[in-house]
Amino acid sequence: MTYLSKNINSFSDDGFIDFGPILDKNKCSKLLEQVHNTREWSQNLFRSQEACLSDPQVKKTNPGKGICNLAENYDLDFIEKHPVFTQHLERILGSNYRILLQKFVVGVPNDWVPDWLKAVIEPQLVSNLGPYIKKQFRDVTYFRGIDYHMDLIDHPGTVGDYVTVYVYLDDVNGNMSPLHLVEKSHIFGATKFPHVILNDKLDSIEYGEDQESVRKFRKKILTGKCGSVYLWSSMTLHGTKPHESNLPRISLRYTIQKDPHQANTLVDQLIEPVRNRKAPSLMRDDIDLNSKNHQQLKFNKTLKK
Repeated sequence: MTYLSKNINSFSDDGFIDFGPILDKNKCSKLLEQVHNTREWSQNLFRSQEACLSDPQVKKTNPGKGICNLAENYDLDFIEKHPVFTQHLERILGSNYRILLQKFVVGVPNDWVPDWLKAVIEPQLVSNLGPYIKKQFRDVTYFRGIDYHMDLIDHPGTVGDYVTVYVYLDDVNGNMSPLHLVEKSHIFGATKFPHVILNDKLDSIEYGEDQESVRKFRKKILTGKCGSVYLWSSMTLHGTKPHESNLPRISLRYTIQKDPHQANTLVDQLIEPVRNRKAPSLMRDDIDLNSKNHQQLKFNKTLKK
């Protein structure tokens, strides 16, 4: 029996699929309840200002494969073996696709964030609050909002032969940092962060690899019901606005790679027009990644302001 959606073949053009609420709502709610019970979800998650200053920890503060990862404690077969999930991934990535990482991501309410830290993170949408979180709670990723980016930023020098799958475990409204996704934005291939973005409106955005190539794209704000699933390419721009709800948004995020031995998949078709534009070895130019001490120095300087 086939569970392929009618818009499966549009993936190579749009770089995105919205599956809607395909997952069992009760199983999503049960998983969410189990996650809620793992800790006190409050300001207690955060390190003190003194601790951050005396011992900055700016690297390796995110969950990894087999490393401090809460998602690996649960049976996720109701997601990963769902026929819609498996059949679409086989069509897009090949039959032997590989899950590189699954992790929980948490949109953090404003009242969780210590006052001293708000001044640090408000000037820009910091994608990872991990450095400010106590070590024992770093088994999920925390964020307040995320600037527009492409997931290829985590894999410099690659061709982008993988996708992101995102699962809402609860109803997500406009105040809960829903994903803002830019359809067809992969057409420029890999571009550096921060990206050239103009006129960010409710349903459209202007983006280009430089000022001269800027064009208008359709934007979707992914509010959705419990059990909703979304998939996008590694070169698709997306981000979120700051979290405004008093409730956290706890979701699941997957990074899934193509079967290297299978050709002519949909992700191959998506990549082909930009294959010669392989991701640069430096996917961001807002920080000096060649300086071993840059991030720590910037961290200390910001906190001491």
